[in-house]
Amino acid sequence: MKNVPNILTVIRILMVPLFLFSMFCRIGGNGYSHYLIAAIIFAVASFTDFLDGNIARKYKIISNFGKIADPIADKMLVCAALISLVVKGLCNVWLVVIIMFREVAVTLVRMVALKKGIVIPAGISGKVKTVVQMIMIITAIMFIYANEKWYSFVGSDTLSIGASVNIVIGISAFFTVLSGVIYTVKAKDIFKVKKD
Repeated sequence: MKNVPNILTVIRILMVPLFLFSMFCRIGGNGYSHYLIAAIIFAVASFTDFLDGNIARKYKIISNFGKIADPIADKMLVCAALISLVVKGLCNVWLVVIIMFREVAVTLVRMVALKKGIVIPAGISGKVKTVVQMIMIITAIMFIYANEKWYSFVGSDTLSIGASVNIVIGISAFFTVLSGVIYTVKAKDIFKVKKD
């Protein structure tokens, strides 16, 4: 049980290329089922995040590897999904830039803190942000799946798909920026204590 949370984190990282493959390669019995498969893979990968966190807390299994690798695994999964949506022309690039800028900035702060001997675990705001991101991304992919399925039945596209995806990713961007602000304040206090 000791290494289970870390194993789940590694599994989540390994699921990223599998998710990307399912987003871009038409697999399954029709032209749109690969989006459903991608949503399922993303949901399973997201569940490993919930699972490893619960196991770590229940059995008090806390490691520096987990504190660093767990949020990085989340960022890899989320960023892979967001970039996929942009590449497919289904999401506004600026929403993704905002989210990814926050993720990169927080990762850099964590790296600087680590060099100073400080490990900054994910706080409540960061966890809420991650949950919102994952739910919104699954919702966006399911919108795309439903749209493709509708197109295959009636032969016409739904005009709202782009707006729908941008709305849910916009909600994710809001929570991402909010948690970034909270994290910045928290990191500032930690560095200040360390300096003193």
